[in-house]
Amino acid sequence: KLQIRAAKRVLWVPLSSVKPSFMTLLLKPLPAPIFSQPEQGYVLSAPNVHIHCLDIRRFTADHYADADYIMSPAERERAQKFVRGKESYVASRWLLRKVLARYTGTASQAIEFLRTDKGKPYLPQSDIHFSLSHSGDWALIAVGKAELIGVDIEVVSAMRDLCGIAESYYHPQEFARLQELKDEDQAEYFYRLWTLKEAFFKAIGTGISAGLEKIAFEFEDNKLEGKRLESNTIGAQIAAELCHDADEWQFHQWALTAQVYCALASQSEYPLKVSWFDALSAPAFS
Repeated sequence: KLQIRAAKRVLWVPLSSVKPSFMTLLLKPLPAPIFSQPEQGYVLSAPNVHIHCLDIRRFTADHYADADYIMSPAERERAQKFVRGKESYVASRWLLRKVLARYTGTASQAIEFLRTDKGKPYLPQSDIHFSLSHSGDWALIAVGKAELIGVDIEVVSAMRDLCGIAESYYHPQEFARLQELKDEDQAEYFYRLWTLKEAFFKAIGTGISAGLEKIAFEFEDNKLEGKRLESNTIGAQIAAELCHDADEWQFHQWALTAQVYCALASQSEYPLKVSWFDALSAPAFS
């Protein structure tokens, strides 16, 4: 989530292949996800990613009771410690367990998680990989065969010093472009970058403490005067210490609503095919 504790200057790691640009940027709306029902059950092939979306406002008392039943003792204990956000946490754990149960054939309450040395959760002895995110009234889980997969969702808020955060934590070129935008467009551009960055760092498992400035995003049509930002032409320049095969990374982005953005990052040698599903409309999860 967007949690920056202190706006401090950091030592930039410049990415020389990101060239300066001084043109005025225009924002093109992001595409909305297209929801469907699983055609052949919950089966994944290598280039496919399934994203299951949960609108927590539709989560009923029966769903919460079911969540309490399938959560682990540690998850229930953690839920009790929340002063705020307990409902979102419980709903997201329900989503996580229900979805993974369908792909693994394991009972929801029997699923066990391990963590890498960097803290990223994973399923032992399984070729199913996942990433979970929640913000506000929404939760998402992305599921795929690619080991490096990350998803992020954020509710847009203009009530922060976005330029100050970007100046301290984003790549200098991203901050420069943010300043070129009109005030009403800055929040959108900031959160587009944020969701992409967080999805990437969740995929590699380090968390954003590895350095938000070490990956810089380029919207392809920014390079041409008068062009608008294209949502489906997202490029990235990644610092060498984070990965040595940057060309294999793919990024996708959507607007779930006018104020809710989400992004997917995954490493794959094949073009990803992304499918969206509404968790509460899927009979298997009811």
